[in-house]
Amino acid sequence: MLGACAWPASLRGTRWMRRVLVVAGCGMAGVSLTACESTEQESAKLNREGQRLLTGQGALKVGALNHSVKVSDVTLLSASGRAAVAMRVSASSTTPQLDLPLLVDVTGSGSKQLYSNEAGGLEASLQHVSLARPGQATWWVDDQVLLPQGSATSSDKATVRVGSGASPHRPAPVLAGTSGVHLGQQDGLATAEGEVDGPFPSAHSKVPVFVVAQRNGRVVAAGRAVVSSPPRSGEHVPFQILLVGEPTGASLQVSVAPAES
Repeated sequence: MLGACAWPASLRGTRWMRRVLVVAGCGMAGVSLTACESTEQESAKLNREGQRLLTGQGALKVGALNHSVKVSDVTLLSASGRAAVAMRVSASSTTPQLDLPLLVDVTGSGSKQLYSNEAGGLEASLQHVSLARPGQATWWVDDQVLLPQGSATSSDKATVRVGSGASPHRPAPVLAGTSGVHLGQQDGLATAEGEVDGPFPSAHSKVPVFVVAQRNGRVVAAGRAVVSSPPRSGEHVPFQILLVGEPTGASLQVSVAPAES
């Protein structure tokens, strides 16, 4: 469960947004800030949780730019002392691509680097797009963007670079489905809630779930969760994702990545 978070009177009800600017759309993209400022109490807790996601993965190696993958709707979000980067990934290749390395950099004033997901030790779903199908788009979210000042500022921007993945020698993995996805609240903070319906290939599978909230065609909030397989086959697994941003009045888009062992 998420901890309670009281908003100071001076900040209650305040929101501010800046229009997203995509400066490059094929393989590499950059955006300016879309932000929602509130308290920073939840940030420290969630940043600590992010550090516990370490799984021993090596440093990210992107290699040559992947020109068959387009990145769009890249958005840097900020709320409650947290930050996230959300984006839409689509492939023009004729075959599926697996485990696409995706490098995210956040820079501030003077092009100073504030964050990168390049470092070793991060969970695989924070560094790779697990599956890109021809002619189909998927949403991807890094909700563990750790910034020195806690929240993003108007001068911060995200750039994205997509490398080449692998072509599967067997049919592309079957994706789990979701149901009942809706907006909720936990201690006054916006959440996305629903169920993962499976299939789970094994009893130890973990399924990454990415949720993006769009309002008037703009990404205004996003989040992610990694859902573990149920103890018994055929069960639905509930999830609750604390969103970064302000999703009021927005529609939710959900993408599920292939299960990880």
